[in-house]
Amino acid sequence: MSQHDGEDSGVGTGRRVAAWREQRGLTQHGLAERAHVSYSLLRKVEREERRGTPAFLAAVARALNVDVEVLTGGGTEGDQVPEMLPPIRAALDLFDLPPDESIRPRPTHELAEAVRRINRKAQAADYEPMVRELPGLLGELHAAALTAAGTEQAIAWGLLAEASRCGHSVGIALGANDLSVHALARMDWAASRAGDLAPGLRAAREYLRVTAYLRAQDYAACWRLNASGLAHLDGADDAPGTLIARGQLHLGASVIAAKSGDRDTVDGHLSEAERIAQRTGEQTERFWFGFGPTNIRVHRVMTLVHLGEHAEAVALADGGLHFPADWLPTRVGHHYLDVARAWRWLNRPDEALDALREARKVAPGQARRHPLARDTVTALLQAQRRPSSELSAYATWIGV
Repeated sequence: MSQHDGEDSGVGTGRRVAAWREQRGLTQHGLAERAHVSYSLLRKVEREERRGTPAFLAAVARALNVDVEVLTGGGTEGDQVPEMLPPIRAALDLFDLPPDESIRPRPTHELAEAVRRINRKAQAADYEPMVRELPGLLGELHAAALTAAGTEQAIAWGLLAEASRCGHSVGIALGANDLSVHALARMDWAASRAGDLAPGLRAAREYLRVTAYLRAQDYAACWRLNASGLAHLDGADDAPGTLIARGQLHLGASVIAAKSGDRDTVDGHLSEAERIAQRTGEQTERFWFGFGPTNIRVHRVMTLVHLGEHAEAVALADGGLHFPADWLPTRVGHHYLDVARAWRWLNRPDEALDALREARKVAPGQARRHPLARDTVTALLQAQRRPSSELSAYATWIGV
């Protein structure tokens, strides 16, 4: 491919790679060895004769200790995330092709830490850096899963499933439902190859599918998916992953029941989830659900809001609910969005705005995009003849 092919995204990247390599005092051979990439391909990229794939550029950026956008020339102004999604779609779509031959995957333990970091970004709604890194990581994990052997291969497939889930995280946040559906399909495809890890991962995927159908108020589909998730766990042992997936499915069922107005079913599923949480304790990072006693209390507040018990919801939220220091920002943020909604229904706009501010403080990327925030702000604006400057500023910030 010449430098004129795809000029809108390829020209200049090679020169940036070369400049940063020289600044780091590396030869082309030295950078290729450090990045675990092909020396021949590196030479062609620097000469602008070839365009580096996302996986190639991610590996080179790591070796140079710079962000990928430094090499690609990407900016950071405004909300660029929607325009940054095509490489993720491509990476997820091309899993049926041979992996990128220019990449030699890192050892499994290093890949596991990379997957942990990118999921941390997803759960902090830190979408721009996550979206930049994800295509390259998916490519590297795909190569690792196809080239590893034995236990290492099952682990690599599981890591690919966990990374694919990040496509759902950004898709559901931006309303890109096609990306969400595609990412979760690929998550299941990888999870089914993950050996003993498969039951928990596949059940977790079904829980995540429920979220899209909840927004569409298709509760029949939600119950079918919940049952499918539990079926994946039939016969599985009580390993931590199995317990956490089962407990989270009970939490999901409590929300479905609450949206359907069934208080008894809500209480039954919350009790089952609480029983499991007493065994697991706080499990923040397993499947990135934040499952544990704290999430049970958060879901009690959430389900009360859905049931229309708004005074009870805010009383429970104000009654000493404390979050673990490492708890997932988007879980905390969603809790404050639920509380804001309850205060709005109680005709307490100042308290509602306070809760919205807390949501923005802990996970601004979520608060800016979430339908709960937009619906609550819109309702507050409509209820006030002269909205306060603080509410008007918040509305401007989220684009209402």
